[in-house]
Amino acid sequence: MTYSFFILCLLLLIPGAVIFAVRKDLRHSMAVVAACAVPFAFTEFLFYPSYWEPKFLFHLADKIGFGIEDFLFVTGLGAFTSAVYPTVFFLRLQPSGIAPGSAFFRGGVLIATALLLAALFALFGVPMIWGCVPIMVLIAAVIVWMRRDLSAASLWGGVLSAVSYYLMCLGLAAIVPDVFILNWHAEKFSGIYVTGVPLEEIGYAFGAGTVAAVFYPFVFSNKFEPTINQRFRSMKPFSKSGLKTHH
Repeated sequence: MTYSFFILCLLLLIPGAVIFAVRKDLRHSMAVVAACAVPFAFTEFLFYPSYWEPKFLFHLADKIGFGIEDFLFVTGLGAFTSAVYPTVFFLRLQPSGIAPGSAFFRGGVLIATALLLAALFALFGVPMIWGCVPIMVLIAAVIVWMRRDLSAASLWGGVLSAVSYYLMCLGLAAIVPDVFILNWHAEKFSGIYVTGVPLEEIGYAFGAGTVAAVFYPFVFSNKFEPTINQRFRSMKPFSKSGLKTHH
């Protein structure tokens, strides 16, 4: 068996690293979201081995319930999904004018709520691969309810994250043939595959994208605005009739 989860983590780090390199203005938000995702690395025991059973470096998942890969995965996913929407649509973060309040308090409440809901789902025996998606979408919906201007960011963040992650999964399958048959137990859940990729994986990425795209602007009272280049592209060219000649 190969270290398929580790390979997936490396694939996930690539687009985030590219965005981090070319979008200096998004580096802080990417770093913050990645750091805030760290606590969720400890929830691996809720997925392993019931949902999947990849080989972990140093067999840490069998020993302590999570592995090095989990930290790489959640930070890489958090950084990328928080930045893919403004990158694709040429947007930047700017102060929204809304009273900021305590960013530490807002972020802490969101993270604690997600972990608490995960614990409740686990307590009632809900498979976490099914529970985590509605949890993430619910938190994103609450944010959008409080900040309606972030609705497009949440929706597109989910769609772009799902599509991107799906392509990474296809890349993993190309590197490790039959990886989703060998390491995943998707047949025990929905049993639905999209060209070989379990539907649960795509749903997970969608849920992560919906909340990651709006987490930073909500916590720090920011908004998305077009970059200067995008503004120039959106300007209509002057018509000849609208030009005035001065003598």
